[in-house]
Amino acid sequence: MNRHQDEELDDNGQILFSDDPALRLGVLTGLETADGAVPLDPAQARRMPTALFEFRHAVGVGYFGYVVPAGASPDELPEEPQLEGAILFGMRRLPPEVTVLCSIPGWELHEIPDEQPKLEQCYGYTYSRLELRTPDGEIYSRTWVAHDPEWAAAALRLGYVICLCGVELGIRGPYAMSDAQHTPRMRYASFRRGCALGLNIGGLVTYVAHR
Repeated sequence: MNRHQDEELDDNGQILFSDDPALRLGVLTGLETADGAVPLDPAQARRMPTALFEFRHAVGVGYFGYVVPAGASPDELPEEPQLEGAILFGMRRLPPEVTVLCSIPGWELHEIPDEQPKLEQCYGYTYSRLELRTPDGEIYSRTWVAHDPEWAAAALRLGYVICLCGVELGIRGPYAMSDAQHTPRMRYASFRRGCALGLNIGGLVTYVAHR
């Protein structure tokens, strides 16, 4: 599936753990795999590595985030081609309350070093390029994040990460609002709104490290 070309692949991205106040996925009770349901160790379920890919370009999104079309029925799910294409490749639409996540066969998250010496020299950190790839090997979404050794170690140990994609994941703040003003509570509300509108998808994806 080739939903982007060149820079159009680039989306807003973030890495964090599932118990982050902006997500609150710490209530996960199990995984759905090809072999059936697998219960999760409570300690593991509370802190699972998670990667967010929030679309830069999506139907109905402007400076103020997603706007529900005038006259739309509350029961009518908005249709976003990027989401519908991913669902055809196995991704699952996220319900308003997420308690079980499905393993998404064939999808992979690749973490690739993207060194920027000047930034490392000035600020002491390096970047990673994250590529979310579909079962046919195409890049579905790509983003850059500051490399987090703790996050990467957890992903490598588990062998998979939670990948969330969509229109409202809480990354994009309201117009003219700074990151400091965009609180975790507001991010959480945005994420849950996106799930309620059917605008977010996700699941467990195989992690591939290139470091």
